[in-house]
Amino acid sequence: MVKVRKAGVEDLEAINGLTDEMHNYLAELYGLKLSFKELEEEHFNEEELEGNVYVAESEEKNIIGYVSFSKSENEVAGPHYEVEHLVVAEKYRGLNVGRMLFNIVFERAKREKVNITTGTLARNEGALKFYEELGFKPLTIGLLLDLQKRILKK
Repeated sequence: MVKVRKAGVEDLEAINGLTDEMHNYLAELYGLKLSFKELEEEHFNEEELEGNVYVAESEEKNIIGYVSFSKSENEVAGPHYEVEHLVVAEKYRGLNVGRMLFNIVFERAKREKVNITTGTLARNEGALKFYEELGFKPLTIGLLLDLQKRILKK
């Protein structure tokens, strides 16, 4: 049984481990190898946990996923929650853990009558399928002029 709860300081190491796992996976989709410094820049700190960060915890009390989100507003999406991270440990994917975490954002957005936005990389087919199943529609396209030649062609 998986329990979803507000993240605490005691979860920081596990959250940052999942963050590293996610960023390494996404980098590999483009043939990149991230440095320790690049990964560390994406880590959460104690202050950030005071915001909207929730964890999924297994029966064994292991953190197996997390979601982080914030409230925003713009001319296209209107008032909305932006899902910044929705991460599930690889061995727990496909077990509805991501849906359980997303439901935290969804229920709050429904109560407040606001939209939800998120984004992922174009090659992250699993996430794109997941979000499509939840009802998300493409809104923006990010483009890169790769002058540093970092991205390998596929």
